[in-house]
Amino acid sequence: MGGFISVRLIGLLRGLIGSESLEIEVEGEIGLLQALNMLPERLKKEVLRGVKEPSPKVLILVNGVEVTGFGGLERVRVGAGDEIVLIPIIHGG
Repeated sequence: MGGFISVRLIGLLRGLIGSESLEIEVEGEIGLLQALNMLPERLKKEVLRGVKEPSPKVLILVNGVEVTGFGGLERVRVGAGDEIVLIPIIHGG
C-alpha cells in the first residue's frame, strides 16, 4: 500500500529547492537512508556525506525524534504518514 512521507526543511535548506517541504512516495516501509537518497540531488548533498552517512551539519528528526545517533540510518524505518524534518546546524565561533 503506497503513500507519502512528508519532508519538512528548516532554515537554509529551504533555499536549496525553493520550498519548505516536499513529499517522497513510498510503497510500504523503507529505511531512512533509502528515503534520504530519494531527495533532490542538491538537498541530498547537504544531508548525506557520501551515500551512507548523515552529514554532521544537519539534524534529522523522524516524527519529532532526533535519529542521527541511533547507530545507522538503515536501522530507522519510515513509511507513509511519517514526517522527516531536516534542520541545518549553524556553527559560529
